[in-house]
Amino acid sequence: MQIIKSSNFRSVPSGPEYPLVFSAPPAPDSSVPKFREILLAHKGIFAGCVLLCLAVAALATYSTSPVYQAKGLLELQAPPASTYSTHDGEAAGAINAQTFDSWIETQIGILESTTLVRRVVARLKLEEQLNAYRPQGLAALRKKYFSPQRDSITREQAFEIATNNLKVRQSRLNNLIEIFYNANDPGLAAAFVNALAEEYELQNLESRWQMAQSTGNWLTSHLTDLRIRLENSETALQDYSRANGLLFVADDKQSVAKERLHQLQEALSRAQSGRMERQSQMEMAAEVTPDSVPQVLDSAELKEYEVKISDLERQLAEYRQIYTANNPKVQMVQSQIASLQAAFSGTRTSVLTRLRNEYQAALRDENMLSSAYTEQTRVVSGQDEKMIRYETLKHEVDTNRSTYESLLQKVKESSVSVALQATSIRVVDVALPPAMPYKPNNAINLGGGLLAGLLLGFTSVSLRHRSDRRVHRPGVMQRYLATKELGAIPSAGRRATFSGDSRVRAWLDPDSPTSESFRSVMTSILFATGNRSGIRLAVITSPEAGEGKTTVASNLGAAFAATGRRVLLVDADLRRPRLDKIFDVADSPGLLEFADEVHAKGSAAKVGLFIHETSVAGLYLMPCGTCAAGSRHLIHTLGFNEVFSALRREFDTVVVDAPPLLCVPEVRVMARAADGVVLVVRAGSTQVDEAINAERYINQDGGNLIGIVLNDAPPSSTQYYTRYVSAS
Repeated sequence: MQIIKSSNFRSVPSGPEYPLVFSAPPAPDSSVPKFREILLAHKGIFAGCVLLCLAVAALATYSTSPVYQAKGLLELQAPPASTYSTHDGEAAGAINAQTFDSWIETQIGILESTTLVRRVVARLKLEEQLNAYRPQGLAALRKKYFSPQRDSITREQAFEIATNNLKVRQSRLNNLIEIFYNANDPGLAAAFVNALAEEYELQNLESRWQMAQSTGNWLTSHLTDLRIRLENSETALQDYSRANGLLFVADDKQSVAKERLHQLQEALSRAQSGRMERQSQMEMAAEVTPDSVPQVLDSAELKEYEVKISDLERQLAEYRQIYTANNPKVQMVQSQIASLQAAFSGTRTSVLTRLRNEYQAALRDENMLSSAYTEQTRVVSGQDEKMIRYETLKHEVDTNRSTYESLLQKVKESSVSVALQATSIRVVDVALPPAMPYKPNNAINLGGGLLAGLLLGFTSVSLRHRSDRRVHRPGVMQRYLATKELGAIPSAGRRATFSGDSRVRAWLDPDSPTSESFRSVMTSILFATGNRSGIRLAVITSPEAGEGKTTVASNLGAAFAATGRRVLLVDADLRRPRLDKIFDVADSPGLLEFADEVHAKGSAAKVGLFIHETSVAGLYLMPCGTCAAGSRHLIHTLGFNEVFSALRREFDTVVVDAPPLLCVPEVRVMARAADGVVLVVRAGSTQVDEAINAERYINQDGGNLIGIVLNDAPPSSTQYYTRYVSAS
């Protein structure tokens, strides 16, 4: 039991009971050259996705009737104050209660209202214009075969179409309204927007006129009743005033008795204030010393006496220090001081006496005013009942007069109010027929289709690449297999037809990159065991049919023969032999006949009877031969190893073109009997799992897998040789 070890997979015993468990391949390279290579490998899928999305976008674009969008701009001003309000500020208060933004939204709702749209549809006869429209090109075919609308458009259907195509919105500026309408005819789109603006303005004027007319009629009908009520109320007021003897001041119609009472009340208040002030002064003079009374302290005459007395007392003090008490000067100063003190006392007494007199006078005035006020109060109290009735009649008169005058003024203004009011609607931009359609936008649609195609293409290529288990370039198989890659054969000329050995000669051209690639594979085979003669008999096989193993085998035989070796090329593909046609030799006798000879005679069998010379010097061919009954089973016998041994003895190198390993069972017998096995895989065709299974069979059977050859490799695998030859 063989243990396979490699850095790329886990070591497990190989055999029927233990299938090989390979590690996940490394993450693919994400560089730009690698992605470009992947894209080129799947260029058909990528181009198909791009073209498909472009075709769908182009079909959707050019099969759609062009739609034109006309735009109009209206300016809406806040409505003016109502002419018919009976109180100042009433209309302004109503406007303030509804914010300006909500008023704008209300106007937008009116513009989109059913009534207004129906008026525009009827004005333009929209159903006739819609029925008259005829699309062109692909749009006509689409309408003819795919449109659900077959019959003529009715007025109701035209209204629904108009509602769906109309759009009104507030501009970024608060008082601007934008009106949009979509139609297949640019003239119709512009006409609808302008008609809608005109109908909206006309409806606004009509509503104002109707409001003014109804208000004027109502005012006129109620004006006569108000005039009669005013006259009756004024008559009743005058009769009541005369009957009760109510007299009023002319300026404000106030009662004379109340006015007199009011005057007495004010005079009594002033008298009481003066009396309380005098009483306070008297009580203070009685409680404290006379010198502490404010009137005494503030008297200028008393202050003058005090100053003179102070000066004389100071002079007296000076004389006493100089003179005796009997000195005339001293006595004279003392006499002056006594005289001034007597005058001071008399003046102070006069001040106190005046305070008492003023208090008595204020008390008398207060008593008199109090008596008069009491008497006048009795007079006014008798008129209170009469004044209540009078005020009621007076209020009724004032109310009737105010209402009558207001309504009279409104009636006079109603005939010209509508004409004087400025309209709050102004057309800023008149809708013009658009030059270019609003949709479909060819550039955007085709650009979107191209972008979608690119995204779909990249996605499809990425998914295809991730799910693609095929071999595409050199070096990939070494990630999955425990063997090495012997070389890569470029794809140039692999589709050419065989005509004798002309193709072999072309590959052996020393200036051909293909010839160099086969010589590189030959060198790898020679060095597979570390010496130049280690591999004497090599079996060339592939996992599945169509991998190019026959081409590789024939050219490897020619490459070995070019080195001076005596080379035998054996066609062991018993079911599809082809080497006899490539080298234009007879198809028998060959391998099957030689196997029968070896089975019958053993080592005495002669190889020369079953081989043919080719046009390539040193290269001999053993064709497949004729498959007799039971000849194919000879390969599975124990004596088949003698067949390969006989070939080794006669030739320096034997190259066996064997059938596909996974298709034909006898290949495994050949692989076990050979010195080495070369596995041919085709780039872009061979699945990685197929190569893994082929390697597993060879290792399980005890065969020696030398390596793999990548056939039909991308041209980039020979770029170094091409640059070298070009430079030389």
